[in-house]
Amino acid sequence: MLSPEQWQEVRRLHAGGMPIKQIARSKQIAPNTVRRVVRSPEPPRYQRPERASVAAPFEPLILRLLTNDPALAAPDIARRVKWPASASLLRSTVARLRKTLPPQRTAPRPQVQPVLSSGLALVDFRPGWAECGLWLPAQQFDVGHGQSSVCPVLLTVAGASGRLEARLLPSRAFRDVWIAHHRVLQEWDAVPHTLRWDTNRIQPLTTWFFGTEGWNLSWDTYLARAELSDVTVQTSLPTLALDAARRSLRAAFPPSPSEVSPQTFAADLKAWLDDTNATLPSTLMHWSAERSLMRQPAAAPELLGLRAQGRAVPDGDGYVAVAGSHYLVGPWGARRRLTVEVTDTEVVIRSSGYHAGGFHVVTYARSWARGVRLTHPQQHMVSESGTSRTVQGP
Repeated sequence: MLSPEQWQEVRRLHAGGMPIKQIARSKQIAPNTVRRVVRSPEPPRYQRPERASVAAPFEPLILRLLTNDPALAAPDIARRVKWPASASLLRSTVARLRKTLPPQRTAPRPQVQPVLSSGLALVDFRPGWAECGLWLPAQQFDVGHGQSSVCPVLLTVAGASGRLEARLLPSRAFRDVWIAHHRVLQEWDAVPHTLRWDTNRIQPLTTWFFGTEGWNLSWDTYLARAELSDVTVQTSLPTLALDAARRSLRAAFPPSPSEVSPQTFAADLKAWLDDTNATLPSTLMHWSAERSLMRQPAAAPELLGLRAQGRAVPDGDGYVAVAGSHYLVGPWGARRRLTVEVTDTEVVIRSSGYHAGGFHVVTYARSWARGVRLTHPQQHMVSESGTSRTVQGP
């Protein structure tokens, strides 16, 4: 860049009639530079190019969190949005965005009016909300491999219509709770605008993989994802509909003196649910209208897009440890980071790239027992050169 003195000298020579190319040779600068100097009415000044702020991509998320909870502290915001920069920058960003929020108005306190209908207590709030929590059957389940366990049931009650969903879970760990909750929302094809949770029986985050990072699907992650989807999660209000659903289930499923299989209990539970939802007058009349007032799945991608998925490296014997048991993979996955997805019924292990002859997908039936080593998958698919084939073994 030319100095102001050089700029002035070039313009003086050009005003005196010296050709541009001669000025360029005498001053040892490019002719195009001389032309720009001649056309420029002011001396050149150094201007630092504008750079996007590190905080810019996070501002919409931070503003949404502050809209839902204006008193949210900066450390909580940093954890929920996975803030990558300095704490001082976050504090200044939060303070600036907090000033843009509209004045808070005191919302009227909702009136709770229990209405009994076929044993289910409803709460007279704006339709489109739901209550969620666990019910522990007084029953031992035969989970296979010579083990027995007490398996919980996730209950979800639609607030205004009283529609009830129930799913048997392998454990009370939050990841298993989320897997069932995620399935219920997918089947409803809708997301309640408010979810009232009874978290007393839910176990906090525990490590599913032995010594493996990832799998951070915890209650805190769920809360942050719900806020990003504009879904309100409450835990302090009484869950009247949920408590009534537990009473109905205790009466319908008294404890059996012998152990039952999870599959048998789940089938009986589904049959009872279908009959209950089909005979409740309020459910038949109001479920469609209430579902239309819930959020569409496309409007809550953060919540419904979150799957129980992580990365794991097999141990020296070729086993991937997940959900308390071990699943064998072949030599193609040795010492490689594999993608693992878990549901209540399956464990799917995928190669993260082209491994030993193609892309591998191994599907196991999930074991509800713990400490079991499984070596026979349900299916092993290998994709190579645009074709897929089934192979034997893991």
